[in-house]
Amino acid sequence: MKTKRNWQYWWTLLYWPIYLAGFAIVERLVPLSKAHIISTSIDYAIPFIPQFIIFYILWFPFIFLTFWILFLHDKREYFKMMTVLYVGMTIFIVVSAIYPNGLDIRPEHLEVNSFSTWVVSLIYNTDTPTNVIPSIHIYNSIGMAIGLCKSDYVKPYIKRGSVILAFLITIATFFVKQHGIVDAIAAIILVVVMYFIVYKKDCYFLKGENV
Repeated sequence: MKTKRNWQYWWTLLYWPIYLAGFAIVERLVPLSKAHIISTSIDYAIPFIPQFIIFYILWFPFIFLTFWILFLHDKREYFKMMTVLYVGMTIFIVVSAIYPNGLDIRPEHLEVNSFSTWVVSLIYNTDTPTNVIPSIHIYNSIGMAIGLCKSDYVKPYIKRGSVILAFLITIATFFVKQHGIVDAIAAIILVVVMYFIVYKKDCYFLKGENV
């Protein structure tokens, strides 16, 4: 497979600005005071560990590198992963629009006294605790790990690393109080359903474009 030929599918990346625009809109539709709170007793019991914010923000380079690797080197697995992620992200926007939800598990008073708490404060200021179900942080992490693990191009140590990173990102969402049990379970159920559709039923976008 020639890398240059994959660039003709650059337009598939345009979903990202569309998604971000949709995310920005639903974030401002309903304030937390009017959202359906989905916090559980388990969420309140989980300790706040700000140091895990490092793993939480690793989600962003994880997305970039995963898309870069599969987009350039494994078109079939890129299409499959793209299908899993884009469908899930679209469902998230739809759910957020028709069922405004949120969490009330963040620390009431965040004392910024370290690099970790400073980063947490930045995340809190840019990402409200509304519209969290399903957790896209968890959903995309698992989806990208699956995509990398399914690729014949990706080295075994990268596959193992992606699984470990996906796990660390997942638990980080709990420890920095960005996500809870309900939205995590919703993300896992959705990714299992999409795995069955895409990888077991072999149904995904642009399937006929493979070479």
